Amino acid sequence: MKFFIQKLLKKLTYLVLLKQQPNIITITGSVGKTSTKEGIYFAIKSLGEVRRSLKNYNNELGVPFTVALWGGKAPGKNLLRWHWVFCRLLYYAIFKSKNYPKWLVLEIGSDKPGDLQYLMEMIPSGLLKIAVLTAVFGVHLEFFKTIRAVYQEKTTPFNYVANDGLILINSDNCDIEKIKKDFANKKIVSYGFEKSADIIALDFKAGDKGLDFKIKIPNGDFEFLLKEAISAYQCYPVLAGVGVALNLGISIEAALNGLKEKLPMPGRMRLLEGINKSLIIDDTYNSSPEAAKYALKALVGLPNYNRKIAILGDMLELGPQSSQFHQEIGKMAKDLGVDYIFTFGEQAKEILPSIKHFSSHQEAGEYLKKFVQDKDAILIKGSQGVRMEKIVKEILAQPEKAQDLLVRQTDEWA
Repeated sequence: MKFFIQKLLKKLTYLVLLKQQPNIITITGSVGKTSTKEGIYFAIKSLGEVRRSLKNYNNELGVPFTVALWGGKAPGKNLLRWHWVFCRLLYYAIFKSKNYPKWLVLEIGSDKPGDLQYLMEMIPSGLLKIAVLTAVFGVHLEFFKTIRAVYQEKTTPFNYVANDGLILINSDNCDIEKIKKDFANKKIVSYGFEKSADIIALDFKAGDKGLDFKIKIPNGDFEFLLKEAISAYQCYPVLAGVGVALNLGISIEAALNGLKEKLPMPGRMRLLEGINKSLIIDDTYNSSPEAAKYALKALVGLPNYNRKIAILGDMLELGPQSSQFHQEIGKMAKDLGVDYIFTFGEQAKEILPSIKHFSSHQEAGEYLKKFVQDKDAILIKGSQGVRMEKIVKEILAQPEKAQDLLVRQTDEWA
């Protein structure tokens, strides 16, 4: 039954896109997909009639939900919701709608080889105008086995970009020379911190209001304040947004004006007020070795805090190298000067030196409520499967606001 539903969704999604003919932008990568999707959306929203994937609707079910303009909860086992999703798809597949978005910004995810090929087959030829790649890292190695296999998967959308389209890549996190060689017939633009990138971020200054930095493009330099941000790596979605906007003929001034509305998303390096006047860096959406390294660097780089504390959970789906990756994160945390390291989850036991390992979210909360002091900075990070946001909730200054501040607070995650 599940197989039949997926096949039907795939066919209807293709027919909807064929009928409505929207321009499509896809975002994929090992890390940073959702934040990049948001950055692109805010940068180009001045076009009007732009819609982006909601929540984490980025797979064989989520992409059809977005194409159906479904804004409700995931249907799950609710037959009525499934009925309405299919009704919407059928309607848009049959009738041309003046109200259908002209631009769809689609986050697309991949956990195993072939996932992106499956999603690309939903998109009729010529509609994919821009394909964005955020990073190629060693995530989901349990299924991909090698970095080369990850690269082949993540670059799959590039084969489907229209002849007049664009490939936009983060040159800091991808092998840009290999991509240029493998896709020499495509227009390629890069963004990052390196001088060789086409769109560059530099001169970072963290402050109470957020992160000030400069954006350098061929036509000049532009100052920008990313509210509630602390890490240079949080600037990547802004750069991607600028790259897409410029390619679509939107001025950088208009793009940055839209991006002023962008805030860090729940669970993505978001700054939250903790108990005892502490600061929580909530990075609980997911984790991987590279993302954990970014987060640790951001933690130790915070000024005006007395103790730097890292609470690190399992990094899942890393395959046979999992132990090695966890050990490397522990060594890096120590070398960077993190004052206290706590761990959570079976695989995170490899993260050393840890002063304490927690076996439950409740245990962690009870311990931390006694441990956390004034002016502590606390990074909490782990893969989705270990639900580290539950620990964040335990030490929030205002836990009653968890519904609005944290990830995975809806009924299906209860």
